Amino acid sequence: MSAELFSPVRFGDIDAANRIVMSPMGRRRADADGTPNDLMRTYYEQRSSAGLIVTGSVHPSLRGKGQPGSPHLITARDVAAWAKITGAVHERGGRIVVQLMHAGLAAHPSVNGGRTCLAPSAVVPRDTAVLDGRTVEQPVPRAMTTGEIDGTVEEFARAAALAVRAGFDGVEVHGGNGYLVHQFLASGTNLRDDEYGGGTDHRIRFAVRVVEAVSAAIGPTRTGLRISPGFSANRLTEATAAEVYPALLGHPSVRRLAYVHTITGSDPGVLGLLRTHRPGGWIHNMGTDLSWSAGELRDRLGGQLAAGADAVALGRLFVSNPDLAERLEHGAPLTAPDPSRFYGGGSAGYTDYVPWSARTGGPIHV
Repeated sequence: MSAELFSPVRFGDIDAANRIVMSPMGRRRADADGTPNDLMRTYYEQRSSAGLIVTGSVHPSLRGKGQPGSPHLITARDVAAWAKITGAVHERGGRIVVQLMHAGLAAHPSVNGGRTCLAPSAVVPRDTAVLDGRTVEQPVPRAMTTGEIDGTVEEFARAAALAVRAGFDGVEVHGGNGYLVHQFLASGTNLRDDEYGGGTDHRIRFAVRVVEAVSAAIGPTRTGLRISPGFSANRLTEATAAEVYPALLGHPSVRRLAYVHTITGSDPGVLGLLRTHRPGGWIHNMGTDLSWSAGELRDRLGGQLAAGADAVALGRLFVSNPDLAERLEHGAPLTAPDPSRFYGGGSAGYTDYVPWSARTGGPIHV
């Protein structure tokens, strides 16, 4: 199945030249006010040979911001800045979708303009947070009113509409990793007893409303959903994952989406169960061992396709191998990333990794 990695695939109305997806990674290189910049344009342009690029998390509102240096998609200025990035990727034949994420209880007033953090329930995610190397106290979030829930759903829809104006090929709703949509799904962070909590149908309601709103704004065939069943973060626990996720994936509004993106750390038993509720449109992030050679990694990724994935997502190796798809196809050596330069800063560890063709003075031949 490894040869299939380099064959085209279609997710709804999103065409990908190969089945190697660049996973969303928050690199925190936006301007101080959250506006995307030319450095980010270079970064994504360099990685255009991925079948599909999913941006690092982009905030649909300032309240949902959880880290400094994270970009947003709120204003006309944001649209113009993102349009430069999508245009650069498209000029090189790539495809790119924006991942929209609201941090919820993982947001922080020091980076969201002093706004009160909102969440499904007043659950403290952790005692402290580390922001730009500083340890700060994590505030207790306030449980969202139904009016605030309505407003947040509208923020996702508005950002999705702006994404189309900015030239994105689609939108991925971040429903995993302990952020707001996930917090509504999880029993440990959703203690509500109204229409958004308690039973399974209530627990999935917010996620369904968000994907419905995004789908209404841009079409379901350009909308994806990322999930991480069984993932533990921000004191989030999921005692009911085996009931919640089949209900979510079986919902008609979710079944119509272009794709579902599953994440490393997800419960494999739950993922196998979910595939019975959705026959296609699966992107799976399996995680990698950085010691693997290109050949070893290619074989393992091919195994994921054989197991039912339609495409596979990779993160850290795209950091240090901007031409990762070509290296895998031709068996070229892989460069290990420098974790100390993952977050924040300038071009070092971000846009200064050299493609293999530049090392050899021509096309890859190994």
